[in-house]
This record gives sequence, C-alpha cells and structure tokens, in this order.
Amino acid sequence: MADDYKDEYLPRLEKSLLYATIKERTKEKDEEVIVLINSAVSYSFQRTKTILRHMGEYTLHDGDHLFRVLNIMERLLGKKNIANLSTPELMLLILSVFFHDIGMSPDEKEVLAWKKVWDNNPDFLNDYEKKAYDQFKRFYDARPEQQEYIYRFISQGKHSQADNIKSFLISEFIRQTHADRARDIIDWDWNGNILFRDSDLTVELAQICYSHNEDALKLLDLEKNHLCAVDISACLPIVGVILRLADILDFDSKRTPAILFSHLYVRNPVSLQEWNKHRAIEAWEINPDIIQFSAKCTHPAIEASIHQFCNFIDHELSICNNIVSSLNEFNASKGREIHIKFPFKVNREKIVTKKDVRGEPLYLYRDTQFNLSKRQVIDLLMGTKLYGKPQVALRELLQNSIDACLLRQAQEKNWRNPYEPWIIVKYYKENEDTILEVSDNGTGMDQYIIDTYYSRVGSSFYKSADFYNLKSESNADFTPTSRFGIGILSCFMVADTLMVDTKRLYKPHKSSEPLSITVEGQESIFLIQSGSRDIPGTTTKLVLRKNRNPWEDLSEEEFIKSVERVIPNPPFKINIITTTSSKIRDENSFVETKAISMQDSTWREHENIRKFEIELNDKSTGIIGSVAAAILESHGEPVLELDLKIRQVDIEGKPYKLQKSIRIEENLIKETGTSITINDDGEIKEDKSSKQYARSASRLSLHGIEVPTSLFTEWYEVKNNQVRLAWPLPLAFVIDVCGNRDLDLNSPRTEIIISDKWFSFEEEFAYLICNEIAKNVDKLYWDKLKEIFTAQSKNKMFLSGMNRVTK
Repeated sequence: MADDYKDEYLPRLEKSLLYATIKERTKEKDEEVIVLINSAVSYSFQRTKTILRHMGEYTLHDGDHLFRVLNIMERLLGKKNIANLSTPELMLLILSVFFHDIGMSPDEKEVLAWKKVWDNNPDFLNDYEKKAYDQFKRFYDARPEQQEYIYRFISQGKHSQADNIKSFLISEFIRQTHADRARDIIDWDWNGNILFRDSDLTVELAQICYSHNEDALKLLDLEKNHLCAVDISACLPIVGVILRLADILDFDSKRTPAILFSHLYVRNPVSLQEWNKHRAIEAWEINPDIIQFSAKCTHPAIEASIHQFCNFIDHELSICNNIVSSLNEFNASKGREIHIKFPFKVNREKIVTKKDVRGEPLYLYRDTQFNLSKRQVIDLLMGTKLYGKPQVALRELLQNSIDACLLRQAQEKNWRNPYEPWIIVKYYKENEDTILEVSDNGTGMDQYIIDTYYSRVGSSFYKSADFYNLKSESNADFTPTSRFGIGILSCFMVADTLMVDTKRLYKPHKSSEPLSITVEGQESIFLIQSGSRDIPGTTTKLVLRKNRNPWEDLSEEEFIKSVERVIPNPPFKINIITTTSSKIRDENSFVETKAISMQDSTWREHENIRKFEIELNDKSTGIIGSVAAAILESHGEPVLELDLKIRQVDIEGKPYKLQKSIRIEENLIKETGTSITINDDGEIKEDKSSKQYARSASRLSLHGIEVPTSLFTEWYEVKNNQVRLAWPLPLAFVIDVCGNRDLDLNSPRTEIIISDKWFSFEEEFAYLICNEIAKNVDKLYWDKLKEIFTAQSKNKMFLSGMNRVTK
C-alpha cells in the first residue's frame, strides 16, 4: 500500500532518540523490528488524520500529539536509561505511543450513527449502525442534565452553544470508550503481527495501551520480566508508566477539564479553540528533575483549568514515583542498570495571566469560586428552613429503600431471576433507646457508592451516570423518588446516631462484602467495619433522641397511620411493625382509598348539585386514584348560576328583597343570599350571607410517596413558583402520579413547583376528568358544560385538556 504520509512522519520519527537507538541496535540483527515500527507508525498516522474530521477543534489527538508524547517519553527516561532498555522495551515504547489513542479515531459510520440521537425517528442502514447508535444513546440517556441544556439552548435559538455541548458529549463518549476501541483495533488489524523474533507481543501491547486509561496501580498487574527471547526480557510496567505520564504531560485534551466544561453553560462561554491554544502550552521543560509549564492565560477559566490539570499531574506523579521505585529495585535485583525517577510536583511559576500592551493583566486571577460553609449548610438543611417537620426523616429513608428495590427488581427481571421486593419499618425499644429502623432487600451499597454518593451531600446516585447506566442495562422503567442527595441528613433531625448494614448486588448471585457503618452526628467521621449481612440490601437504624422524638407521643396505632400517610401507594408490600402491632401497606391499600375521604362537610347533599365519582385506573396515563367532581344543575342541565329564591316583602311600607342564588366558581360552589333581621332597637336590618358547597380538596403522592401540600391553596398564599389548581369546578381527589410521569418538587419535597412537567400533568388530569364526565352525560349536556367551563375559566391547561375530549 502506498504510504501517502511517509514524508510527514518519517523525518520526525528519525529525529527520535528511541527510534535512533533501536535502529542502530538492529542493524545486523532484528531488522524486522524497524520494518514493523515503520509500518505501525504509518498505519497509526493515517488513522489519526480522521480524528479532526469527526471532532473538529475539540480534540487534537493527531500526529502532533503522538510525536510530542514520544519526545516527552525520551525526556522522562533520559539517555542513560534509554541505552540500557532492551530492544523489546524500546519497540513497545514506540508502538504504545502510536497505538494508545488509536481508539480516538472511530469509524466515520459510527460517528454518523451517534449523531442520529438528535434526529427525530432515526432510521438505520444495518445492524452495525443500530448497535453503534444504541451504545451512544445509552451514554446520552445517562446525562439528562446535558440533554436539558441542549433542548433549552435550541429553544432559545442558541444553536452554536447546543452544538458545543453535543460535540463535547461525542468527545467524552470517545474518550471513555477509546481504550476499549484501541484494544479491539489492535486485535482486528494487528493480531499476530507485533513480533519480536518468535515472540508475539500483540496481547502485551494491547494491555499496555489499555492501561493508560485505568488506575495507575493496575500497572503493577503487568509482567515485570516478560521473556521475549533467550536472555532478552521486557519490563512491561516500565513501558506502561512512561506511556501514562508522557501522555498526561502533553496536557491530554481527552481529559476535558471540568471547570471549562461547566463554563459552557454560562452566558459567555470560553471557546474551545482558545482552550486548545493553551493546551498546546507556550513552552515547557520536562526531565527527571523538573516538570515546568509556561502559559500566558487569557481567561480565568483557562488558568483554573491548567491548574486543575497540574493537580491531576501531581497526583499521578506521586503514584508513578512509588511504582517506579519498586521497579528500580526489581531491575537492580536482575542486574539491570535502569533507574527511573520523576519530580513529585509540577513547577507552576510560569503559569501566569496574560498582560496587555500597557503591561496590565487582562484579569485578576484568584482561585475564587462559590464554596459552601459546611456548618451553615448543614444547619440550613437540618432546620425548619428546608425540611420543616422532622418526620421527613422517615420519608427520606423510605424513598431510598423503594428506589433500591425497584432498581433491583428491574435487574433481577433482566437476569430472569425470581425476586420479591420488601421493606420493613420497625419502631421499638432497645434497652433504654427508642429505635426507628427501615430495612429493604434492594440493591444495597458498597464502598464506592458510600464514598461517591451516600456520604456526599448533594450528590444523588439517582441523578448520576452510574444509575442511568444500570437503568439502561436492566431496562428499568421507573422514575426514582430520591432526587437531591441531601435526604440522609434529615435523619439527624431526629437522631444523633445512624447505623447502617448494607451489601451491594453486582450480578446474579454476586455481591459485595457486607459493610457496617456507624455515624454519630452529621459531622462525624464514618466508622466503617466489616458487616454480617447475608443478602443484598440495606438496614438503617436511627437511635432517636430522647424527649425530641416526633413519634413518642403517638400510640402504636397512630404511628402506623403516620407511616401509611407517608406511603399512600407503595409499589410493593411495606410491613410496618411496632412492639404489639403490625400492618401491611401495598397498592391494594391505595385502591381502597376513595375520594370521599377528602370530602368535608361542604360536600353535603344538595338537590341542584350533581356529583361524579371517577376512578382512574390506567397506569399508562401516569395518574391513578379516586376523584369526585361536582356540577351545578337545574332541571337536569348544567348551569353556571341558579336563582333559588327571589321574594319581595313589605315591612311598614318599605320593600325588602329576599333572594338566594347558587353559582359554580373556581374550585367550589357558592351559595349567596340576603335576609332581614330586627336589632335590639327594633330596627330592620338587611344582611348578606354566603355558604360553600363542594370545596376542593386534594391529596397527591408522587411515585407512591406523599407530597404534603394542597393543590387548592388560596391564591394569596401561593409561594413563588408553587403550583395551584384553579379550575371552573370543584374536585376532591386522592391520586398518585406514577410510571414515567413526573413532577418537579422543591428540595424538602413539600411542594410541587411550576415546570413543563406540571403543565403536562395538569392538561392530562383535566382531560381524564372531563372525559369521564363526558362519558356519563349526553352530548347536549356536555356541550352546555363546555360552554360554561370556557366562559368561566382562563386556565389554558384545563381548557386544552377539556378540548381534547370528543363526544
């Protein structure tokens, strides 16, 4: 095959000390090594040309990057070490440079398939394209926050910012999968061809390339003394360490800086082109004694990102120094004169803010961002400002358990294993302590979940890519009730000690080691020990505070009822146990709860008020429950207003008008009237009176968990962004919003807030109610009722739902 790029790469390759050393060493024997290297470099150089075609300015993993990595390798090793390395080691060092990022150049058909995620109703040419699409869609679905930004920018006409995020997502997907892809490419195109004499090093090369994207300590799993020929061996971890550091020290752009990524969403985002200028860095010095970068930054986000990279490099240098220390000892024991060392930190003296022509800095750089005062934030979360009532601790524990069980249920179903979820709530005495305990057989936790989510305030597992990946793997079809990652703190509103026993499910019949956790106060260090739990799941015990237990004045029956109020519609059985009583709550319990339970004295019988009892049982709508609606009638027809009595009386020659009328109004039916009375002085007085009928009342739960608020709050009591139902008829209902339908809540989950989800819910709810009413009346009645509702209401969502009804 003609090598169109030979004039580009070969002169640069021949300037390499590694290449020159191996070329000199193989003049008389092993000439095939140079042939292999030339062929591999040519292949890699051509393939990396496609990166820019797919990813534009977002990635510079082209030939320049590869040759920079090769040059940095030589600087890290030094001439003496290079001279003492074996020929296979030199060969693997060069090949690893040119193959480690080969996965950054996916097939063009793959990229086109990924981009169909943003098409409506995409079609696919073949199974290969569909598989590539599915892989990227799974990645994309695990990032709902980025999806929301894309849709928002598009709706605002900010298409360039939306495209920025799309490109970043493609780049991030390539970054996360490129090591696997590189390993596959080596297998497909080079298996059996990475040879030193009779030794096939294809697998070893694939391992080294893959290792640069793993934890550094994984390098110690590579073979330290891999025999390649008689008296010739290769220390694979040395190759892996040098590749890893050289790649990172080129300010590896595949590691998108978090600061810069977050800056994409602000009003004036830093251009990625500008970042890439600094990624290339103006000057640098790298040798075994010093690593120093020089950069003149034009934006604080750029400068902060460079420092963030330097922090990462410092961390890697520390680990790699420990690794090479043990490798130096090993090689010394084998009589090899190889001694590798690195600086422990990056010298940052020349990373500065750029100045203008007058010598003034373009900005004042301070590493200043919003930071949280831990004590004050905890006080905010723990006080009534956020959570309100301390009983929410129980609700938060139940939410976590329900989500864990639903996720495991989906996993076990996908694995075709039998599984019956359960949760047990216990309230009992243990010695002198009062204990609230919530146990489940859900997915449980391991050390990673505890470190990454459970112990980190505001970091919710159910908002993370980890969760969405698991959800996608198991085809789970549920919306988590846990949202904000702050719920566990609510436990310390009622307890000073939290004890957790947990064990995480990994695969069928495979789980983590059990863990026991004790936390004595919200600022306490976690005491984590080996646990004794047999099955996956979690048990949380709260040692309740004495004299400050919100349940201590309740009888056991009242405690059970308080738990039932929190979980009106659990998706499976929840067993509530006290010392002498127990009760099971499940979906059947909710079905038995009728709208009549929400009807107060205003729902008394009236000859002109017709009640409609409505049962919503179709879970596919995302709304189930019981509803009562009231309509004002006269002679069997709906009316807006009705005069019940009009009478004029004369008293001492003066006329008085007595009247009574009834009218359907927003969320109620109201009767008004006039009457006459005689006061103590014998004077006749005319009085006005009013009476309410069928006053609206609501009880709503979201995915089985109560939202303790009324949807019929008076308009003057409504808080900013809080929802309110304002309909032209009264309703009393008990409903659960379920399935894939969702609502946005405030942080303590006490109120529903206005969002597109609310508008969708309100319209669908209006349609379901109006449709059920229409089913029970004739067309004339329905047409008349529509006229009344249209004249009486300005609520767009209600009217839109009503107008969907066909009769």
